[in-house]
Amino acid sequence: MNKDILVFLILSTTLLTAGCGNRMWEDGKQTTSDGFNYVFDTTPTARPYHETAAIPLIELNYRAADEIYANVGKSELTPKSAIFVSRFTNPQDPGDAAIFGSVMTQQIADRLVQRGVLVTDGTPDVTDYLYAPGTTAEDYKSLTATMSGRLPPRSAMLSGTYVLGDNTIYLSSKVIRLVDSAVVSAHNWTIPITDNVREMLPQLPQNEGMMPTVKNTFE
Repeated sequence: MNKDILVFLILSTTLLTAGCGNRMWEDGKQTTSDGFNYVFDTTPTARPYHETAAIPLIELNYRAADEIYANVGKSELTPKSAIFVSRFTNPQDPGDAAIFGSVMTQQIADRLVQRGVLVTDGTPDVTDYLYAPGTTAEDYKSLTATMSGRLPPRSAMLSGTYVLGDNTIYLSSKVIRLVDSAVVSAHNWTIPITDNVREMLPQLPQNEGMMPTVKNTFE
């Protein structure tokens, strides 16, 4: 009889423990953040890929183009001023022909077109580097922004560079007035290196997944 009671108590304890364990597991899942399971309540040492991968690249470039547009004063360039475009380059590697530079250039130029800028294909003509006949630099200096439309528009060149970091790419762009090489607008911004960016920059090491944060082999 005592033996039967002992067996009953053991079974009851086992079922109770299992139930508590399941309850603790369910409660724990509700308090943890989605997509991450940290060991010993510590964060992983890998870079926050899940946060940066969701950032739309075109949105960052459109914001940069808006800043470039806002920095150009009406007295410097008019809506009729031709803006030529030079492909963004990598100063660390002048021979870098990755499509990344072309994509960055195109997105900035497209946004400027949307803002009403006269982006012009091709290369500047010799006349773009000269003042129109009968005009001088003093003529432009003597006019206010509201009067600048009375003079022939001056052309400019949009150019940019990108520098590759460990987890970030640093971009810089400027608009240079051709007739006197004056920088009339400039802006700097950064973008995270995600898998999409790596596809456009073959020289970057491809992401092979997150490295384990705990030792998983033993010698």
